[in-house]
Formats: sequence, structure tokens, C-alpha cells
Amino acid sequence: MAQIIFNPLVGVELPSTQEIRSDLGSRIQQAFQTSPTDPLLNIEPSSPMGQVLDLIVAEIEAKNSEILFLSNMVNPDLATGKFLDALSALYGLDRKISEPTVVNCVLTGLKGTVIPYGAIAQDSLGNQYRHSAAAGARIGDTGSVTTTFTAIEHGPLEVAAGAVNRIVTTIAGWDTITNPAAGVVGRDEETDAELRNRMVESYAVNATGYVEAIEANLAALEGVLDVRVLENPTNAAITQFGVSINPHSILVAIVGGEDEQIAQTIYQRKDAGCGTTGTYQVSYTDSRFYNATYVYNIVRPQNQALKVKIEFFATSMNPTEKNNVIQAVINDILGQGSNDRVSLASTVYASRFYAAIQSATEVPVASIQLALGSGAFGSSVQIPANVEPTIQESDVSLVFQTGG
Repeated sequence: MAQIIFNPLVGVELPSTQEIRSDLGSRIQQAFQTSPTDPLLNIEPSSPMGQVLDLIVAEIEAKNSEILFLSNMVNPDLATGKFLDALSALYGLDRKISEPTVVNCVLTGLKGTVIPYGAIAQDSLGNQYRHSAAAGARIGDTGSVTTTFTAIEHGPLEVAAGAVNRIVTTIAGWDTITNPAAGVVGRDEETDAELRNRMVESYAVNATGYVEAIEANLAALEGVLDVRVLENPTNAAITQFGVSINPHSILVAIVGGEDEQIAQTIYQRKDAGCGTTGTYQVSYTDSRFYNATYVYNIVRPQNQALKVKIEFFATSMNPTEKNNVIQAVINDILGQGSNDRVSLASTVYASRFYAAIQSATEVPVASIQLALGSGAFGSSVQIPANVEPTIQESDVSLVFQTGG
């Protein structure tokens, strides 16, 4: 008899279409046969009863598929949507909400002028940004101050260097605003793949004293877009991903997140006596233990453009196809395709983009080359620990040639 088998060793076993039809057809024939000498009911697909039988089989298969889908939803490797949310809750994780683009801006004006939290500026495309420094920013003796603005609209909003150039909130003494570098692109709501990866990382959340635990806890902080923790257990300084790390120290490179929460996490998770390396300081005061204040050095990465040059075996491509290719590359870098988001302290290989590009066009790819900032193009590029890669449409170039 064709039936669903719940096997504790291999999971759910479903009968094939042929097994279902054969078993059900046999039982229908027996039901209509009044004596052993009566001819069997015709259940060939071309017969009326055969067509009815096929409809019933299709309905059974549909229900079996639903059962298989539901059984897969208890597997973290296969679960999706709300089912994955429910499983991640068992690990103490919630799906990350969308995050806004963050951009460092230089404000100029009269010395002593305070730009309050919430002041609004705008870029050349009309996108608005809110001043996000909680304590505000005061224009210094040089007539300028560098501070952070975040996009009002959440999601992967690209902002080029120099694009934030208009003051919306009028404040006496505040004259100009600009962003010397491209912003750190925000993100959409966390995808299933990203949440699944974070579930794996979360195994280390309750641990202390090793880099995976520190990194997992920092990644879970609100507003953190990217983080990497490196260590040097030796007696001499070493260089990893372009940054020198002091002896017996860790290096925390992190984009986004509140300074105090970052410091508190380092305090709670790193080993006592382990040093920290970096040029930016964060501090945490433990009110439960004599109000002791702990200061840690971290790295706040600077933005740098990741450039992608794609050469095709073709002399041209229509504008729609060009746009599709460029957007496919950008989505892949931002982790909105089949690959994880390109992050700091990593090596990016050009080969990762082939599938995304060929899904956007049928024109064959001759080569793909990568470069970081003003560096030379090559088949791969290393992202230093003190660099957060950014991407915008102008960073993706398409080159055409005659196919060989």
C-alpha cells in the first residue's frame, strides 16, 4: 500500500506518483468488481475512470508535498520565513530589521555652532539624512566638524562622495555640508540565508574568551552592519588583513553600533588581561563594580569603493540588460543574491560574480576583474580590516569586445 512513512533515520518517505496510482487504481478496480469473473474496470489514462483517478492522484501528491514542506521546516538548513524565525527564536535570535545607510559628513560654519541630533540634510538625488550623533556636534576652531548622518529611509541606499550637499534644517552658523567619502550602504531586512548563518555563529554567543564569541555578540548588537574580530596570541606584533595587531591583543573592526554597547560587549566577552588594538576608543563603566571605567581600542573602518570591471564577448548590450547586470553585481556585493555580503577583513574573488552576471544576461563573460579604491585590477582583492567596502553603479564598468 502506497503510504507516507515517517522514518526516524531518514525522515519522511513519500510514495512515487506511479506507486500512488497503482495502489489506488487497484483498490478502485476491486471495489467495482462484483465477482472474480467480472472484467476489471478500465483505468487507463484515456478512460473516464482513468482521468478521475489521475485527478485524485494529483490531489494526494499536492497534500504529500505540503506534508514534506512542513517536515522540512523543522530543519534549520531548510526552514524559511516564519518557520526559520521560530527556530532562530530557540537560539535567542530575532531576524534583523532593515538598517539605514550611514555617511560621515563634514559640516562648516561659525565656530561654536551646535548642530543638534535630528538635523536634516539632503543629497543631490533628494534622499534625506538625519544627524545621528546623540550629543549633537559643535563646529570647532577650524570652522568645521566631522559627524555622522543616517538615511531616513532604510535599506541599501547608495550615496556617492560629495552627494550630501544641501542643508534642510536651517541653523544659524551652519553654512555647508558634504561627505568626503561614499556612505556605508544600509541593508534590507535580514534574509533567510543571513539569519541561518547567524544561527550557526550564535553557538558561540554564550561563550567567552575567544574571537568567535566576541564577534557573534558584537554582530547581534543593534545597528551593527559589519564586524570582524582578529587576534594576535604571539609575543610580537603581526599584520592581518593589512592591519598591525599588538602582541597578546585582539582587534575589533566594526561598522555601526553604539560605542558604549560595543565596549560593554568587549568587557563581558574578552579574556581578562587581553589587550585591544585600534585607533578609536570606546569605554564602558561598570556600575555594579565600583563604577570602574574600561577603555578599549577598536577600529572604525573607512569607506572605500569596491570596483568591478566586466568584459563581454560582444560589441554592445541594450540599456536594460546593462542595468540588470550592474544591479546584479551590486546585489551580490550587498548579500542580496546567493552569496554572503562582502565584508571587511576578507578576500573577494571575481569568480563569485559569474552566476549573478549570467543570470542577468545571456551575453558570455570574457573576464571579471576587481579593484579596491585606486588599486590595480586583478582576479581577487583583499579587503583590509580597516576598510568597509562600498558600491554604487559607477563602480561597475562594462567593457565590450568582439568575440573570438
